[in-house]
Amino acid sequence: MGKLSRTDSPNSRPPAKDNSEIECFYDSSNKGYLCRAVDHEFFVFCDSQYNFDGEIFLFIPEQQLANRIIRRDSSHNTILFTEQCDERCVMCSQPPREVDDRWLVSLYAEAVTLADEGVRIGISGGEPTLYKDELFALLEQTAENRPDLSFHILTNAQHFEIGDRQRLRNIHDRLEVLWGIPLYSSIGNEHDEIVNKPGAFDSLIENLYILASSGGAIEMRTVLMKKNFTGLPYLAKFITNNCSFIAFWAIMSIEPIGFAKSSRDELFFDYSQFFVPIGNAIDIAKLHQMRIALYNFPLCSVPKEYRDNCVDSISDWKKKYIETCDPCKEKANCAGFFEWYNKKWELSGISPMT
Repeated sequence: MGKLSRTDSPNSRPPAKDNSEIECFYDSSNKGYLCRAVDHEFFVFCDSQYNFDGEIFLFIPEQQLANRIIRRDSSHNTILFTEQCDERCVMCSQPPREVDDRWLVSLYAEAVTLADEGVRIGISGGEPTLYKDELFALLEQTAENRPDLSFHILTNAQHFEIGDRQRLRNIHDRLEVLWGIPLYSSIGNEHDEIVNKPGAFDSLIENLYILASSGGAIEMRTVLMKKNFTGLPYLAKFITNNCSFIAFWAIMSIEPIGFAKSSRDELFFDYSQFFVPIGNAIDIAKLHQMRIALYNFPLCSVPKEYRDNCVDSISDWKKKYIETCDPCKEKANCAGFFEWYNKKWELSGISPMT
């Protein structure tokens, strides 16, 4: 694990003290960066204009692996804490795998300590709380050594316990953490069906109260799909009546990859032509003074009166704009599309705003 530092030529600086320092220089003959630590080196093929200076890489020589963990000057840094998960959400964009990846957690903890000042780091999976003790330890270590950092952690909220409250409270008192938790329906059986786990709804609600009572900030997340969109107003009533303590509620357009890609006909509907249930849900949330956001929605796909809820939410490395967007005056303010958006997922309401 190390932070890259660009040089004009190899060996132009004193030798690194340990592997946390990685010298890199551009090799024009091979069109990429040669990166050297104390006892390892690796090569990254890229354009000379890209500056790796300050970026954090995990390198595993025996596997010939070099993985960029934290990017410089990016607000979309996310650590894949584990690929394991105890749910199988029908639209999951990161399908879980049964792999033994617990050994990576200590390396992620090291990466966090090398981050630039004030960086916000995402943690996702899989399900991070399958390694709950390790996750808590990473947060405690960061609170002790790097309290300037903050975290956004995606979790299915199935694994917290009453006994975790004091430990969580100590973390929340010293470190900024936002927990992103999915809730797909106000009806327990419907939520359980979407996540493919009986009893998940009841566990989630119980875990929400554990997090809230420990001072945790909570972002409720609902992915929009054919299975649940008509029930959004009822979900809005449920959340405002039972979860008024959350920081905000995010309604999310589906990401067309992973499990969603193979279940397109069961999941996709053109909300740009029928926005009524979404609009009603927004109105109910606002009536109760609950903050609400629309993630992954191109501005032109949303009625004008609801566009102020749209957030530029798609990570920079997987966002694109289509040809239709070229003349749009709001392009710079728009979430755009996922890189894998195509005609199978086409929204008929897309048109340039001029």
